[in-house]
Amino acid sequence: MKTSELLRKLSKAGCYMVRQGKGSHEIWFSPITGKEFVVPNHGSQEIGKGLEIKIKRTAGI
Repeated sequence: MKTSELLRKLSKAGCYMVRQGKGSHEIWFSPITGKEFVVPNHGSQEIGKGLEIKIKRTAGI
């Protein structure tokens, strides 16, 4: 899955970006789980399957 697709899914689920992290990383918050998590924003590059699963699990989607 591309980063842009994942960010779109996170936004639809109610998650939002809290702040810019180091480099191309963003800190997002999920109101579903009440947790913050890091999302690497490399635009159209693919995110690894393991990282995608971890981000989705933390976001509660």
